[in-house]
Amino acid sequence: MAGIGFKLQKLLAGDDYTSSLKAYAFSTLITAGPFLITVALVLFIQRISIRNLTPESMAYLQCLITYAYALSLITVGVCYLVLTRYVADEYYRGHVSSFSASFFSSYSVNLLVWGPPVLWFFAGLDAPWGLRLNAFLLYALAVGTWLAMIFLSAAHGYWQVSRSFLWGLVVSLGLAWALGRSHGLAGYLAGFVAGQAVVLGSLIHALLEDFGYWEARDHNWLRYFKIHPLLAGIGLFYNLGIWIDKFVFWLSREGSWLDPRLRYAQIYDSPMFFAYLSILPSLVYFFLQVETDFFFKYHDYYQAIEDQESLEVLERRRRLIVASLRYSLKRLLIMQAIFSTFFILAVPWIVSVAGMNPIQMSVLRVGVWSSFLQAGSLIFLNILLYFDHQKEALHVAGLFCLLNAACTAITLRLGLPFYGYGYGVACFGSMLLALYYLNERLRLLHYWTFMRQALPRPVVVPDDEAAPL
Repeated sequence: MAGIGFKLQKLLAGDDYTSSLKAYAFSTLITAGPFLITVALVLFIQRISIRNLTPESMAYLQCLITYAYALSLITVGVCYLVLTRYVADEYYRGHVSSFSASFFSSYSVNLLVWGPPVLWFFAGLDAPWGLRLNAFLLYALAVGTWLAMIFLSAAHGYWQVSRSFLWGLVVSLGLAWALGRSHGLAGYLAGFVAGQAVVLGSLIHALLEDFGYWEARDHNWLRYFKIHPLLAGIGLFYNLGIWIDKFVFWLSREGSWLDPRLRYAQIYDSPMFFAYLSILPSLVYFFLQVETDFFFKYHDYYQAIEDQESLEVLERRRRLIVASLRYSLKRLLIMQAIFSTFFILAVPWIVSVAGMNPIQMSVLRVGVWSSFLQAGSLIFLNILLYFDHQKEALHVAGLFCLLNAACTAITLRLGLPFYGYGYGVACFGSMLLALYYLNERLRLLHYWTFMRQALPRPVVVPDDEAAPL
């Protein structure tokens, strides 16, 4: 689903540097808008809340935001890839008029299924009801944002999507400042939630503007759980894997109680939160350059099959796919390695700006390199799914989740110098497995393409109806 990416390619084709800067700026907002808003808000609040927010209250605010996003990603993960596959198939068929109805259907189903247990969880907090309600609203808005971006990935209105995140950032910072001064912790959270509501409202407006709204609900996407059940497992295990190392730390001796239902590990949470910032260049580059260029080669190969081209032509197209991936991924890995190195050199400054403890610098450095490996794993997993190798992708996601839990538990026993290495080993192991599968599947692309097709049922002709010889 590289629809917006195709549109942004036109900006890159411009003759001036301004067009390229615009393309990368739009890609950054579209790829990581909610994450950037959260980082900006946390840093902003740390600077303006010295007088009316204690360190414990600041930790409580970060913990509420973290839990809301963690729960939203894990619960949406069950249907995320299933819904993406449905949108891709419908887009290919040209049935885009049902996208708005499908979005509202998926959003309603997710809130009906996951909303009650999440509401029960936040309702049990030892906090004022306004704070508990805003925490749940943040979860609900995050769910809607993840789902809306699935459908908008097929749109061409990159400016509308980018503008949604920009307006959300402005509203979040403005209202957090205004409400936080008078209402403290509850005001800061309410301002952030209001900004997220602006983001979701703007995304829904862009969705309706692009695809219209012709029916109230379209539940056809639900049948894809039966058609592609492995996709549900991939989404669940991968998103759970992203958070499971934090869960292990929260439940360990390093974890602390902020509330009867909230635990956090200060030594680990903040460094890993900022470490994810370091992989934005690779995700943006993949979205803008690798995915779009690769998609054209990918499309040409399968178009040649539909056109019944010769094996020689198919082999030439296969080699073009491999060459495109090798060239693009090589550039991506070099670029990300350089950026990660500079990020590590800037760790003392980042720790100072973010208000972290100097003892957390080692965790942040390890987290940066581990995130670098996770970016590779995620990209290889994405490409596997392009070729519909769902079983292999499930193995990769499952291995990442299991390794992250097991290796993080081991590093906790080894002590502070090893914190973060469990996550790194999990990323490295899943990246190697994904790379192995991708290499083998591309090497035997013709075999896997044709042998996985359903064979037609043989036609049985009764003897008495057989034509005479």
